[in-house]
Amino acid sequence: MDGHDSSLDSVGTWDARAILHVDLDAFFVAVERVRDPSLRGRPVVVAGPPERRGVVASASYEAREHGVRSGMATARAIAACRGLVVVTPSHDLYSRASRAVMSVLDGYSPVVERASIDEAYVDLTGTGRLFGASVDLADRIHREIRRRFDLQVTLGLASNKLVSKVAAGLAKPSGLLDVVPGREAVLLSPLRVGRLPGVGPRTEDRLRTLGIVRVGELAAVPPPCLEAAFGLSGLVLHRRARGEDDTPLSSRPREALSVGTEETFAVDTADHSVLDAILMRQVERTAHEIRGMGVQARTVTVRVRYADFVDATRSATIDPPSDIDMELFAVARELARRALARRTLVRLLGVRLSGLGLLDPNGTLVASSAGTT
Repeated sequence: MDGHDSSLDSVGTWDARAILHVDLDAFFVAVERVRDPSLRGRPVVVAGPPERRGVVASASYEAREHGVRSGMATARAIAACRGLVVVTPSHDLYSRASRAVMSVLDGYSPVVERASIDEAYVDLTGTGRLFGASVDLADRIHREIRRRFDLQVTLGLASNKLVSKVAAGLAKPSGLLDVVPGREAVLLSPLRVGRLPGVGPRTEDRLRTLGIVRVGELAAVPPPCLEAAFGLSGLVLHRRARGEDDTPLSSRPREALSVGTEETFAVDTADHSVLDAILMRQVERTAHEIRGMGVQARTVTVRVRYADFVDATRSATIDPPSDIDMELFAVARELARRALARRTLVRLLGVRLSGLGLLDPNGTLVASSAGTT
């Protein structure tokens, strides 16, 4: 023996920052398969009924092979995938399953940040003295979730949240990817810039016009050049491309009066299919955010601004409250139809969720904040 403790983390200390990203694969479908094993191996979606213009909330990997994706209209998914099984959502069941998995994570770290109903970050820094090397603990968590709940889960382990999330995305489905400290930029370099969290289609398109396609190319651009092109966000892009992220984890629920997003179009439109697609994307984004806060929404508001700058706003209160994409989208789409009463092109569309309420351990809405519309 040379005196080296092989149980230490790869950097030789228990105190090296270690962040685990936990992502439950095709979560709603996976829960339904536990309840009904006959669904295993078959193309399955959890979705609203096509006759009610439902949309897909979760798709199995077998269905994804046929181009089926979350947010797709159920009727379109059925047309794309022969033999597709459509399962009606059971939201209470998914919430209970999520809380059960989160309770396992709580047993290994005092800091678990719930990002959504099927994602979480776990701070494993300093846990080595109790559980051994962080990669071994990640493997233990991986096996425990599979054994106790029969759910597929993908894990990414890295020195920060950003890289751990990317690592989990690369390890799908049901894998574990450990990024050794100091190798963050190496992992990211060959990836498309769109794989970086926070880099959306518009930013990716702008980078492409500058000849930047891969993360490594972005990291090689001098920060002043990125700042000139993107402002202060250019400096953030540079840090992310290098795999640098010091964002802390928080296990405390975040409070907000409301959560919303708006988009002003490059070209005004009156195409309802285009507006529906944009609205669905906005609902997915805001619903994801409130799930990460552990709250549900009582009120949905849609705002339309026409090309002549006339605004139209419609709101609705829903009972029971919800944090499910397709439920909120159904309400938002109906509100949008009511707001789009003029024969005029639209330049802006937005959605806002308010009347947010905290969930108790049983999934009951026990308090809500006054929303703004």
